[in-house]
Amino acid sequence: MKNFLLFLSIFISFGLFAGDLKEDLKNATNDSDKISILSEMGKSGDSKFVKPITEQLEKGESSKIRSQAASSLGELKAGINELQKAFDNDDIYVREAAIEALAKIGNSKSQSYFEKGVKDKSEKIRFYSVQGLSKVGRSGNAPIFRNAIEWKDKPTQLAAIRGLGNINAWDEWKYVKPFCSNQDKDFVMACLYSAGKFKTDESLLAIEGLLASQDTEISKEAFDAISNFKPAQVIPTLIRFKKSNPNHPNLADLSANLKKLKAAKQYAIINVSDRLNLRSKANERSEVITGLQGNSVVEIISREPRKYIITNSKGEEMEDFWYQVKTSDGKKGFLFGEYIQVVDSY
Repeated sequence: MKNFLLFLSIFISFGLFAGDLKEDLKNATNDSDKISILSEMGKSGDSKFVKPITEQLEKGESSKIRSQAASSLGELKAGINELQKAFDNDDIYVREAAIEALAKIGNSKSQSYFEKGVKDKSEKIRFYSVQGLSKVGRSGNAPIFRNAIEWKDKPTQLAAIRGLGNINAWDEWKYVKPFCSNQDKDFVMACLYSAGKFKTDESLLAIEGLLASQDTEISKEAFDAISNFKPAQVIPTLIRFKKSNPNHPNLADLSANLKKLKAAKQYAIINVSDRLNLRSKANERSEVITGLQGNSVVEIISREPRKYIITNSKGEEMEDFWYQVKTSDGKKGFLFGEYIQVVDSY
């Protein structure tokens, strides 16, 4: 009973405290108290505090109060119009807080403010503008992000890398790619994020190289990035990964993803160093349809019921099955089993 009463007392006290913040703000007589209360309002996540915070942004006597009001609106992701007005008309400290709040909100209504902000005299405003623009930018903003990658501010650099991915500026990949091998994990994660957005063969190669990372966060980000690709693009990568990493902890999820992608049950990885002939029939004298690169992946359609013996270029005899396969571009033909490795997709 005592424990219950104690819990009830704490609950009621907390409720009264939360409800009293508005009244506390009205009764506060000095800047530090008002700033503290505005901060609590922002941290609360409660939209009922938007109005009193907005009033302080518009009418607060000191710059510090108005700056905190702007920051609190950013925490609540509210007051876009009022923040934009403050950015247009207030002093440098409030303008910096306002653009940071708008960046945190990340609404497309603020795009023009971010584009204007990247040219501002204030370094902070330029940084926050890039961070906001990374969420709502368009293709024409690629030069802004490319330039910001060179700035010596890590959060802004990370935002710029992600921004290029978000606007799908695939031709800017050469500026993003080096970060996939950066020593700083945050840059690697940002690179992987954009690689998944670009969805090009080159960005897929970068992702493939990090799927088996010993860092579980990087590996997960790589798998998240690869999920953006079309099945035809990504299935060969996943099959190669499964072959090379038979004990990887993500293998169960990988098999589930392959099933979701409607992958075939079996694939073959070309196990030669140069090229392997795809033949029209299940014998070594039949017409060559095309040459397949080593380590490329084909879908297995069927396996011939009997083994055959063929002689390789060294004069050695090899016995194995012929497999009918289909390439990624739809060509069908036969490959000899000694030159391939069969991998079950799930």
